[in-house]
Amino acid sequence: MKLLSTITYLLAGIIAAAAFPAENSARAISDLVTSKITWMGQVRRGEAPLSITGTAQEIYTRIIQLNPNYDNELGLNSNQSVIASRSLEPIQKRATTSNDWTCSYGNDVNAESIGEGVRYLYSIANADCSAPPGSPGAGGCSVSSCNSGAGIFLCNDSSNTVHIPCTIIADNAVEVLINCQRTTYNGGQTWTTVTHGQIFSRDRSWNVILNKC
Repeated sequence: MKLLSTITYLLAGIIAAAAFPAENSARAISDLVTSKITWMGQVRRGEAPLSITGTAQEIYTRIIQLNPNYDNELGLNSNQSVIASRSLEPIQKRATTSNDWTCSYGNDVNAESIGEGVRYLYSIANADCSAPPGSPGAGGCSVSSCNSGAGIFLCNDSSNTVHIPCTIIADNAVEVLINCQRTTYNGGQTWTTVTHGQIFSRDRSWNVILNKC
């Protein structure tokens, strides 16, 4: 699958990245998390949208249970896919993201595990993902993805529920991944790449965080 090779390219190809502290004193994300994301979209073409709550992986698994042909009808392999016409290579800034990101928030997580979460978010990208109301600094944060302790969080800084296209959450996670990662040589032919950080929407009503989950 092209997306898998793209994520591999992202993880392997960006070695020189912004420096950041390995750990920091940011407020524990567990203090802010109130739910998992809620996905609202079509599982089968022509049918009414369904609401499914979970991580991106859990949502995708449930969608496939309901419609084993989802990928071909509405997902990554369909002619309606919002991803099919987008090339993530060469690596460049995502059009749907801002420049308002920081590498000083959060704790180190495995970049490959973040890439896996991004893959699942793109897999459900034909619909919106939502997070409950919150407030700046104490936002209602929803777990978008949690893979091997590496989390992608959608945090809502507004007083209303936000509905964000799942693909935009993925784009913002990729933006942090590109700019905030550090690779350590482990010896032999092995390296470990870690990342963490936060990126705000242009109107600062919501943000995406990469952190431990």
